[in-house]
Amino acid sequence: DYDDDSRERFLTKWTQTACPPDFLSIMYYAYDRGKEQQDRYAKRSTDNECMKHWVEKERELIRRSSMENVKLYITEWNLTASARNYINDTCFKGAYIIKNVLDMYGNADVMAYFPGSDRTSEYYDSNLPLYGGTGLMSRDGILKPAGFAFEFLRRLYPYYIGKGENFLITTDGHDSYGIVCHNQKVLSYSYYFTKEDELEKEHLWKYFENRDGLELNLEMSELENGAYQIKTYRINEHNGSVLNIWAQMQYEKELSRDDIKYFRRTCEPKLTIQKTVVDSGILNVCVPMEANEIAFVQVRRFI
Repeated sequence: DYDDDSRERFLTKWTQTACPPDFLSIMYYAYDRGKEQQDRYAKRSTDNECMKHWVEKERELIRRSSMENVKLYITEWNLTASARNYINDTCFKGAYIIKNVLDMYGNADVMAYFPGSDRTSEYYDSNLPLYGGTGLMSRDGILKPAGFAFEFLRRLYPYYIGKGENFLITTDGHDSYGIVCHNQKVLSYSYYFTKEDELEKEHLWKYFENRDGLELNLEMSELENGAYQIKTYRINEHNGSVLNIWAQMQYEKELSRDDIKYFRRTCEPKLTIQKTVVDSGILNVCVPMEANEIAFVQVRRFI
């Protein structure tokens, strides 16, 4: 995002060569750059729609360069580059990932989150089970809410039906439907005024503007009549949150092998199963969500 005018001229010239690009790749982290030709700095962006707005701006630059048909790959992205930020271990991070994947749906051809594991950022000060690493799983291989976000996205079906601000609905075309939902809360100024490596893991609630719940009421129409099963998998502060489970252990620094096994067994989504009957082609799905909760809902008709 440095010197847009120069990049636009470069891309325009590139389209006139014998070897135009097959794709353009970009990296994204939620920081704002200082003004050009002045002292450089980077500060955390306070725009909750930062990634969406940034890619829209990039798309417009590409369009002006006559490259609108070139694929756009986000080859590396994350909220923060800091691997000592406890916000990375929270339920918020899972909701943040799903929110941005939904925002980018149709705007980017590829999105590659970085990194996969906290092991990429181990150092002398990383002997704790959790230390704010940016990975999807902890150094012991335990999925964080960020990891479950990708697990829920993986369960979606290949055919798109529709989406809203907090949900995306897909189908396999054979009376099965997959819905991914989130209730991502906005980070507060308390978060931005605190250094990333100084966030208090015991009081992370104060870094959000509010902790309001959300009730999603989704009406699915033109369904085949019959009996349906609704499975709901949830990750929230009470179910499957690695940081909250560690808090129940009073943030014990030295965990035995058996402790880690217990950690893995308890760090799983909560599952509820309901059955209902559709007799008019319409099914109403209600998904109440806590602050920063993510959920995957599978709706399947009995054969």
